Amino acid sequence: MKKIHFIIFIVALVIVFGLGGAIYWHFIGSMPKNTGAPSGGDYDASYTTTPANQGAATSWQIYENKTFGYSIAYPSDWTLREFPDTHTGAGFRPLQSAHDVASECITVDERSAPASDYMMPLDAYAKIAARMEIQGYETMQTIQSVTTTVGLVGYETTWLYRTVTGQENISLPITYIENNKTIQTPNGPMKYKTLQIILNNGDCKEVYDHMLSTVKLLP
Repeated sequence: MKKIHFIIFIVALVIVFGLGGAIYWHFIGSMPKNTGAPSGGDYDASYTTTPANQGAATSWQIYENKTFGYSIAYPSDWTLREFPDTHTGAGFRPLQSAHDVASECITVDERSAPASDYMMPLDAYAKIAARMEIQGYETMQTIQSVTTTVGLVGYETTWLYRTVTGQENISLPITYIENNKTIQTPNGPMKYKTLQIILNNGDCKEVYDHMLSTVKLLP
């Protein structure tokens, strides 16, 4: 009789612990998981982000700028800061980097052009753009055409520039894609000519090349 009571006691314990474990794992499984994606601290409501390429080794997000009509993908373990005054573009940086503008490895920006150059073909404009737009940039060093996955053609350039001490250096790449837009501003219409993808840190070149390939112009 004692043996039968002992067996019944053991069976009861197994049932209790089994039921408790099932409840525990159901609860844990229903809890939200930390995906490592940006929490939104750098985000601004003027644009949207959506997941992209979830099956890839590194997942990507899409930054979509509806005002200026373009989108570009960036790694999900990066974050971005949209330019607060103009909303023409954004700076992108790895999440683990310092939370400041200097850490932004890549910037994407819509830029205007002088009225006299607005209708200039892109390949010709790319050869003079940085000299007009960036102080100290003197001579284009290299230029090569690039094509995005949707067939957009742009021009990747590097430039000879001088530091404040007079030393000559070669810039990191600036890529120009034509994106003619006329935007109404408080001061009247403003014409924009190029979408520019700029590399600020050579360590991010591989990400830069992939981001560049994902550029799309919105309908």
